[in-house]
Amino acid sequence: MSDTPAGMQAVIKKSAFPIYALGLVWLIWVLLLPLYQPIHYLICAVVSFSVYLLLSSVVSSKTEYVKEPEILTGDEAADALLKTGRTLLAEIEAAEVKDEAVRAKFQRLCGTSRRILDYMTKKPETAGSLRKFFNFYLPTLKKLAETYALMEKQGVEGENLSDAMTRISAMLDTMDGAFKKQLDALFGETALDISTDIIAMQQLMAQEGLTDDGTQLNTNE
Repeated sequence: MSDTPAGMQAVIKKSAFPIYALGLVWLIWVLLLPLYQPIHYLICAVVSFSVYLLLSSVVSSKTEYVKEPEILTGDEAADALLKTGRTLLAEIEAAEVKDEAVRAKFQRLCGTSRRILDYMTKKPETAGSLRKFFNFYLPTLKKLAETYALMEKQGVEGENLSDAMTRISAMLDTMDGAFKKQLDALFGETALDISTDIIAMQQLMAQEGLTDDGTQLNTNE
């Protein structure tokens, strides 16, 4: 489903060859051409920089894959769910779904799921409310991904097979809405906390007479 191997993240490394070529230009210039007036240094700099730009556009970068870092929260329940979630998402992304439209649906669901994981990483106290998401919804999504990929590999057409694949695709749309609502509910809790802070700040500023007449806070006090 993704070009990146399951459980890995892509790291793009640029070739050092253009830098070596830049230094080589200066070395050749020193050995074969004059370099004792400012204009000589300027010409050499222009030539070497041009070589660097040319080679940078020609020489391709190398993509390496490294294992995703395991971020722990210190909360035992949250860390267990995070480990489960990362494993399931890696397995879902590894499913070889060929249909582009259906693959895109799985990718969107995985993207939303990763944002939920990121949220719980920062707020491990939400682990209790997310237990069903990690223990039921994600395993179900994994089963759907693997089943759909298996059906595609059969290489035959039939009413039962076609109907099952259509139902899976439709179910993904339903799950997409549910996953987004789950993420929105998490941020709803954050929005409530922020609203409480804003109300407290407004009340304090009003008590000190800093809101009605437009007086600004003196940060030097």
